[in-house]
Amino acid sequence: MASVWMGAWRPEQALPAAFVELPQQVYAEHPAWLGEDPQALARQFSPANPWFASGQAWLGVEPGLARLAGFFNGQVVDGETVAFFGFWETLEDPAANQRLFQGLRDWAHGLGATRLYGPINFTTFGNYRLRLDQFEAGCFAGEPFNPPYYPGLLEGLGLDLRHRYLSTFNQTGQIAASVGPDYMRVRPELQRLVSLEPLDGAFWMAHLDELYPFVDQVFGANFAYTPLSRQAFEQQCGQGLADRLCPHSSVLARAKDGRIAGFFLAYPDYGPLLRRDSPQQVSANSLSHAAHYPLLPTPRQLLAKTGGVHPDFRQHGLFTAMGSEVVLRAAPHYQRIVGAMVREDNNSRQFALRHSGGDLHHYGLYGGSL
Repeated sequence: MASVWMGAWRPEQALPAAFVELPQQVYAEHPAWLGEDPQALARQFSPANPWFASGQAWLGVEPGLARLAGFFNGQVVDGETVAFFGFWETLEDPAANQRLFQGLRDWAHGLGATRLYGPINFTTFGNYRLRLDQFEAGCFAGEPFNPPYYPGLLEGLGLDLRHRYLSTFNQTGQIAASVGPDYMRVRPELQRLVSLEPLDGAFWMAHLDELYPFVDQVFGANFAYTPLSRQAFEQQCGQGLADRLCPHSSVLARAKDGRIAGFFLAYPDYGPLLRRDSPQQVSANSLSHAAHYPLLPTPRQLLAKTGGVHPDFRQHGLFTAMGSEVVLRAAPHYQRIVGAMVREDNNSRQFALRHSGGDLHHYGLYGGSL
């Protein structure tokens, strides 16, 4: 049997095989799991990840039982120096998790952290949050998916639910009929301030230099937001993001002086092509709208995932307008639309909840003192 591995991580190392293999054991009976690319996983923990220029990591794995990673870069949240835990996968074994989390806590405390948050894979630009319900419903691409015993294990480790998030699911035609008439009445007045245009991958890549500071200005106040270097931003939010974007429904708000006032990014749910039981299974790293949207079975589902408005334009109802534009533009192409993973105390969730058909998925972010 392979031995336990636990300690500070050096990105020049190769990931322990047991760390890579553990999810296959956890999800062996879960065909809805969308998988984890071992090569992409290895790259994230290698010198190719610019996060390691300023951050440190910790790794732990008990073969066949549990794995865990930790991340520290001196970030301060609510006045406390914090560490994150992520890439957590486990069988229902409290003792193994107690050992791994104690190792992570000792490491993080030694670096000066006083609080631990997660699951967060490196930063909130990566995958984060834990699924809290609707486990039998499977998941869309990028949505947290885990066995139902995960929340109880974290609570048993002394971690509390700190923030809640939700996704809303709607029939696109119904929500378009609901928002369309009111929105079209106010749209002409709004167009005196901004133009609302389609946003495609070519525009995104051509304007990365403008988008890089824009993202900090729009999302910098979000919980546990970690600014990225320009290199890391292009790696996380560059060509791969641009390729996956839906060019029909993603929306750009451009001010009359040419500045970007806001955007709302939407993606096809590529989940049906990522499932292990898909006859057309593809790798998540190879996804593109041009190649894979035509392969998606109906009913097709759109993920309305990331929207933001520059502070200079937040008093004009622009977020609601962009949300309405996404819905109306999506209606000819998608049968369902998801307002994806919005924090429950975020005002933007009200748009989705006003028109929700009743299907909701909930997620949580956990935290505790060290």
